[in-house]
Amino acid sequence: MGTRKPSDFNAAAKFTYGKYTPKSYNNSTTSSPQLIAEEDGATNTTLLSIKTIAMDGSASPNGDDFDRVALSIKLNSKKKAMTILPEEAVGLLIAQVKKSVRDEFVKDFPESELANESSNGGDDGEEEEGEGGESYMDLPPAFAIPGWATLDSTVEALIDAAGSSSGCGPSLHQRSIAACVGALVPPVGMAPKGAPAPAGSKLQELLSETMKSKDAAAVKEEAKEAALARRDPGQVDPFVPLVLLAGVTNEGIELTAVQITKPQGPDKELHCPFGNINVISSVCYAYGGDDPLSMVPKAMDELREQIGIAVPESEEPTAIVTYGSVGSQKKLAKAVTSVLTKYGKEGKDSDDWDGWDEDITIVSTDRGCVSMGLAVLAASVHGRVKLVVSVKGTDDKLRPKAKLGVAVQDVATCAVAVSFNYFGGADNKWTEPKVIFDFDRRVPAGPYQIDFTAAECAAHLANGGKGIEDEVELIEKAKNLEGSRGIPDREAAALKCRFRLYQKTSRGDDDSEWIRVGNDMKPLSMEHSQKDEGESGDDNMVAIESAVLEISLSSVGIITTKLITNGETIVQATKSARNSKLLRWGTILGSVLFIGGFLVKSYVEERIFERDTQRVLAYYKHAAANSFHDGDERQARYLVWKYKGKKDALWRRLEAKYGVPVKHAWEWDDEEEDGAKDDDEAAEDLDDGEEDEGKGEEL
Repeated sequence: MGTRKPSDFNAAAKFTYGKYTPKSYNNSTTSSPQLIAEEDGATNTTLLSIKTIAMDGSASPNGDDFDRVALSIKLNSKKKAMTILPEEAVGLLIAQVKKSVRDEFVKDFPESELANESSNGGDDGEEEEGEGGESYMDLPPAFAIPGWATLDSTVEALIDAAGSSSGCGPSLHQRSIAACVGALVPPVGMAPKGAPAPAGSKLQELLSETMKSKDAAAVKEEAKEAALARRDPGQVDPFVPLVLLAGVTNEGIELTAVQITKPQGPDKELHCPFGNINVISSVCYAYGGDDPLSMVPKAMDELREQIGIAVPESEEPTAIVTYGSVGSQKKLAKAVTSVLTKYGKEGKDSDDWDGWDEDITIVSTDRGCVSMGLAVLAASVHGRVKLVVSVKGTDDKLRPKAKLGVAVQDVATCAVAVSFNYFGGADNKWTEPKVIFDFDRRVPAGPYQIDFTAAECAAHLANGGKGIEDEVELIEKAKNLEGSRGIPDREAAALKCRFRLYQKTSRGDDDSEWIRVGNDMKPLSMEHSQKDEGESGDDNMVAIESAVLEISLSSVGIITTKLITNGETIVQATKSARNSKLLRWGTILGSVLFIGGFLVKSYVEERIFERDTQRVLAYYKHAAANSFHDGDERQARYLVWKYKGKKDALWRRLEAKYGVPVKHAWEWDDEEEDGAKDDDEAAEDLDDGEEDEGKGEEL
């Protein structure tokens, strides 16, 4: 479902539908040869064939995101073949299943609200040929998706096929996790009132007993070590069991490793004996052939390696749970046991052996294990299966709060990569895919941000080839292209910038397995809002200076993108940068002048205040010597503060009170010096007179 062209089929789809697709058509995006022959009037005897159609109304596929692989079905030899999309066929099956579920529910619960709606013929009360309307289409479905099918196009097509008019979309979960939850659900049947709770499933009992014995052994060992060290025993970490989930179908194989924690009794949540499932790794392969079990050794080796990397301290798996049909489980268990036996023989003589051998318990499940687990997961999402806990509020009071009956931490079963093109989308100029979300990445993941700038694109374009690999060199060349002089180069490079997303579900270094997701994006181009309505295409695009692309990945492989930009063209961005620079420097200069002005003003006022204080002190010293105000600095400072801004009034009042003009401090000093000089001259004159008088007397 949702595949854009037959060459994007995985191995299972190529093996299954290869006979319906001509060999010359596998890597082509043109119309099916049989369809062309039929349109020309030739007789087409093929009952089923595969072709690519364009969903945008074009006569032939264009190799873009509007292309879809469709089925051409010959219902009547005298009529043309009917074309139907795979998701439309799946949608019909989903509608049929919904109706069957509704009918069974109404049969078992005739007094329910759904039964009343069915008997009334829908919401408007009108009878619709005894079918009860189409209210069953509002029932929310749930799907368990195999890991090798978690592609963005496939899951989106599944969501479209399960569309509901009520606005409640489908609940999507990984199939291995649904199998894990289903394997933990207690057997059907409730214990009578007052009787002990019914026994759990085989997996639940095995995990409970193993956790209990491991914890007891750890406590005993800690007590022994504490006694030898003469200290109190410390807290022992609870044992975390590792469980492997294995499932195989004709289309592929799934191996998933999980850690199961938080046991919860039946009084808390009967359907979920454990409250947390932490996925460590999930190895999935689509297989094209008659013997998918041949992939078991490769998948086991890969899973064992990933577990050793993610949780090296973990012990050997507590159990291996198989799911699927009874026959496939028996074959799978035999293949897994063979691999474990090989591990045991290879590791018993090694000091680094992790304990993987044939002694690991293999637990088989009922063929409805996945369906049961999926029902519990969907009920948990919709709030039907929940756990009520007490949460302390801001007022320190405990209040009940509902939480999921089982919390699942998923990992990605697919890888997502990006590729860049700075030469207008030339086929030989795309960079090698760069992985941004790898396998076993915790999901939901993101947003992963990618920054695009026109200057960097211009640097790549000027360098030729596929771009500049050295980041330091790229930054230096991009700086040289900034400013008004680089506007033409940046505009041309921005319009040529292209971006592409890839996705794959098979591990390995084979780049041919990457599947393109969506159309090529132009992150630095936008449609001009002032162009004529008749203009379209590249002529209607303008270049923008920068943009940020955010990419996120869901737990089932859905990729979401968000382009963030201010919408400024390169010329506008250059002007804005220039204005911003001028504004920045103007703001800095204004701030310096503003703050500096206050500093200068404060400094000048302080100097004036000190000068006037000394002026008052000097005045009192000369006008009112030996008075209380003579030498009283506090009084002088108070007068200067009191008459701030009206000093002339202060000087007039002092002159009127003491009858002495107010002078500056240094003026008094000058007068004293002048007076001292006059006194000295007078003293010299007196000395001269005395000498003359002496001489006269002598005379």
